[in-house]
Amino acid sequence: MAPVRSIAFVFLMAIVLVPVVPALAHTAIVKVDGRWQLQVDGKPYVARGVTFSGSSSSAAYEQDCARLAALGVNTLRTWGTTSETRLLLDAAHKHGLKVLVGLWLRQGRPGAESDDSFDYLRDKQGMKKQLADTLAQVRHFKDHPAVLAWGIGNEVLLNSPDDAKEAYARFLEQVIKEVKKLDAGHPVISVDAWMFGVPWWEKYTPSLDAYGINVYGHGIHVISGELAKAGVAKPWLITEFGAQGEWDAPKDANGVPREPADAEKYAAIVDGWRNALAPQVEAGRCLGLFVFNYSSAFDHTGLWLGMLSGSSTRPAWHAVREAYTGQKPATPLPTIASVTVGDVKQDESGTWAQVRVEAKDAAGAPLDVSFAYNFRGASTRHARDEVVRLQARPGTTPDTWLVRMPSVKGAIKLYVLAKDRAGNLASATTSVALPPTR
Repeated sequence: MAPVRSIAFVFLMAIVLVPVVPALAHTAIVKVDGRWQLQVDGKPYVARGVTFSGSSSSAAYEQDCARLAALGVNTLRTWGTTSETRLLLDAAHKHGLKVLVGLWLRQGRPGAESDDSFDYLRDKQGMKKQLADTLAQVRHFKDHPAVLAWGIGNEVLLNSPDDAKEAYARFLEQVIKEVKKLDAGHPVISVDAWMFGVPWWEKYTPSLDAYGINVYGHGIHVISGELAKAGVAKPWLITEFGAQGEWDAPKDANGVPREPADAEKYAAIVDGWRNALAPQVEAGRCLGLFVFNYSSAFDHTGLWLGMLSGSSTRPAWHAVREAYTGQKPATPLPTIASVTVGDVKQDESGTWAQVRVEAKDAAGAPLDVSFAYNFRGASTRHARDEVVRLQARPGTTPDTWLVRMPSVKGAIKLYVLAKDRAGNLASATTSVALPPTR
């Protein structure tokens, strides 16, 4: 009997030691009672998402996904894949999140998206390589249970010359058809800004399962009407959303676009989901939302639209939670009521501005106040997006600061940053026209 027991033991151990591979999740977009519905394994699924850049490195993906799940987020969106994408998919799956996996296609003009550009009219070999690269990514990730769908291309039509738009849209159709041959278990969308992609998709890219629309500010309240006027019958998702963007913002007296106040940013997200999109989801037109952006970047875009700044939480963090769960902040967030820039003077140590800041938290406790600047007139893309800390010291009267101005020519965007003890960061901006340096 001993040999029998040994064989049984070995067999049992083999079963125990075989790794458990999660079952592939099947996603589909179907019509139910005349309404479009996103389904995962046959069950209705509404994407309550954020776009995802991460808080730091891939080592933080576990923590990132856990924190986002606690905010009511169920889906992440990426723009492309990297060597760390599988780590993100693993972390997302562990915490019950799905991922709209981005498959990057090159932009169609210089100056767009890291200054990359591609000729969709003439570069046949380049298109062949992009197709091969895209299919390789699909093969690599298609069986991961965290994959919700594929998002092919981001704002390429927006960033393409008019004579190349048709060529790109036709190429996109070719890519989509080949992706679907490899993977019938996940829908395919493409993403563009506002309505710029719609006419081209409608005419030349019929294989798309749904349209991804990037829209900001009040546009979220009118996009459904614009899609209806264009005769769009396919479902759609809002693939980027946040407060009014710089490209739409009115300029102040110094020619600097006015950034919305923190309270406006917060309200835009909550209102956008509840009042603009929820009725469209119910009507079977919209499949979900992705708020831009889960990132901790301390730069122009990060401070305007990000959910984090370093380790500090920004208004969008709390707004996402309220939008998706109804939960408001436990205590009111810190506020900066006013910023007033007084005299700008030069001495042998540099150029200094007197700045009065009215800021407080809910309990009236002092806030950690600091200053930074951005120079949108800089000559390079990196410099235009960079936010640089400024030296400051308390002024001679309460709530005033002497802030050392940078040595640049022209108007700068001045940031006042105020952090409370709970790690919530408030921000307010104004502009300063700097005098010529001596």
